[in-house]
Amino acid sequence: MSTIARVKSLPVEGLKKALWVASIAAAVLLVAGPVYMLFKYSISDSTSINTGGAPIPLWPYHPTFRCFTYLFSDSQFFGVITNSFVIAACTVGMSMLLGVPAAYVLGRFRVPGRRLLLLGLISVRLFPDIASVIPITEFFIRFKLQNTYTGVILAHTLLALPYVIFIGMSAFEAIPDDLEQQARVMGANGFSVFFRILLPLSIPGLVAAAIYTFLLSWDEFIFAYFILGLGKISTLTLFLKQKLAFSPPQNLLAAISVLLSLPVIVFSLMLQKYMTAGITTGSVK
Repeated sequence: MSTIARVKSLPVEGLKKALWVASIAAAVLLVAGPVYMLFKYSISDSTSINTGGAPIPLWPYHPTFRCFTYLFSDSQFFGVITNSFVIAACTVGMSMLLGVPAAYVLGRFRVPGRRLLLLGLISVRLFPDIASVIPITEFFIRFKLQNTYTGVILAHTLLALPYVIFIGMSAFEAIPDDLEQQARVMGANGFSVFFRILLPLSIPGLVAAAIYTFLLSWDEFIFAYFILGLGKISTLTLFLKQKLAFSPPQNLLAAISVLLSLPVIVFSLMLQKYMTAGITTGSVK
């Protein structure tokens, strides 16, 4: 009977395996398909886009990097990339500088009114950006922060800070209290406990917050448009909007989008080793 049962279970196991393979293939296609199409259009020649009614080919007839050459031959484009990177990097630094201590205090200590404070923090992100960008811009105009790096960095920090605090709180709360207590018993002060024990163990969560902050600042458009749109400082999102006003060809827009996405991918790949779950598992003996 056991042999018969095994024979009958083979089709079921084969069906489950086929479903798993199909699901994985569908997920890969959904993720890789848009990326492939974006790259394909970025290296497409004009005949591969304007086919005269014929089906658009899956691969360009004559692949070319002419759009990338055109962009990198423009001196303004280098300034735009530099602006975007400086703003995103400074936003990450300021968000982590302000958010990590706040996350540590809220995550490890009993702060009076903690729930109300957290509600106030997250309520900043409950409103759509278009509703909050006008009063913030008016505030920056009064302090002469419009059309400046400082203004857009502060605005992006305002957007990212609640998420940094909440992600950091989760990272600090996941660390067992026994580690901190043992360190204090051995004579470590508060600064040593934070910098030598808690901070290294919370790095995966903090890196996740840093990656999210970088993505938010790098791709942000609304605040950058209202704060920098009338000045000489421009970001990649504003540069893309400026190009859209002149009805550029699709391959040029795709090339700009590829360059807009590439640093994000590289930044994530560089820091993915810190995104290991369960780093504190087994720490307490």
